[in-house]
Amino acid sequence: MNIELLYSAVDLVRASGHRSNAREAAFLRTYPILLATARIPGADAIETLLRSASLVYAWMPSPLHLDMSQLEHAAASLAMASGEAPLIAAEVIEPIADCLGSLIGAAKVLHLSSPAVYPLWDARVERFRLQDEPSSYHMSQTRNYLSFVQEVQEVAAHPLFLTFHNEYCTAYQARLQRLQIPAYPLTETRVIESAAAELAGQ
Repeated sequence: MNIELLYSAVDLVRASGHRSNAREAAFLRTYPILLATARIPGADAIETLLRSASLVYAWMPSPLHLDMSQLEHAAASLAMASGEAPLIAAEVIEPIADCLGSLIGAAKVLHLSSPAVYPLWDARVERFRLQDEPSSYHMSQTRNYLSFVQEVQEVAAHPLFLTFHNEYCTAYQARLQRLQIPAYPLTETRVIESAAAELAGQ
């Protein structure tokens, strides 16, 4: 990914309000509620994981399945990813993916817990990044998600990113206004992932 290409997503957001896509509009409306709910302190780490997973799978196309033998390990990993100094590593991501049976689901759970650190990730975004359709095997490999995380960090460090971030957020807030959705802020990781998803959907 490069910021010059991502910049073209600004015009796409300006031009579209997702009026014809009820599922996307529902996500736009519920996203800040999902974030806020996921970050309510739980009684323990397992409750926090279960709440986040339940929220994620409310808008995932597949039902939630849990490997109960991995539950405690996954909960401990999520706690490591959502503290004051979140850890970005395979040993944090994989237990959550193993518990859920899905790396994509794990990325979404991680994003709800640490939206400034872990970006959302799915086949659409990866198709944009690779300029090719990713296989199911590709989407199950933690190293590929970590590669995306690294690229997101590199884009966020680009000298032009602040300008891009401002323009994208302005266009995004205008889209929300057209849909009569209250405005809400976007993290740097969310802006980059969202722009990639817009471009992948062309």
